[in-house]
Amino acid sequence: MTKNQILFSVDNQTPFTLVPNPTTFSDWGDFAAGPTSVSFPTKKPRTSMLKGIKVKPFQKGDGGHVMSSQSPFVGSAGIVGYSFTSKNGATVYIRLLASNPYLSVRDNWACVSFASFDQGINQDAYNHHYYNEPRHASMEFEGRTLKVSIRQRDLDGRLILM
Repeated sequence: MTKNQILFSVDNQTPFTLVPNPTTFSDWGDFAAGPTSVSFPTKKPRTSMLKGIKVKPFQKGDGGHVMSSQSPFVGSAGIVGYSFTSKNGATVYIRLLASNPYLSVRDNWACVSFASFDQGINQDAYNHHYYNEPRHASMEFEGRTLKVSIRQRDLDGRLILM
């Protein structure tokens, strides 16, 4: 049986390092992978499941991958995030939420947010994002644009915009 998937992709058009938050929160099920780092090439690549492989600035990177669970009638739902800090000390926090209720009457749901303060990655953040945040986001920051978009792979394997 084909599994539903939610993929987050980050197109970093800034010169800043996007660092994945070391914490993920699963409301139920599991993440297939967390976000990759989008960072300067001077750092050694990381290969752990949640931190992924580092990618140079001004390139695209994976923001995470949520795939339906192996258990019957169980999917995956949770939240992951990034942060980056500019040379002037301003920090931006990015949160990515995905809910994939495999074999359920509910649709897949995904959303993103940007904030100037750390809202954490936990049950409260998951609940807030699930009910309040948009599916796509972009933000101007020091003359560049950071965009997060969400696509879903259909049963034929094609990627479609959610």
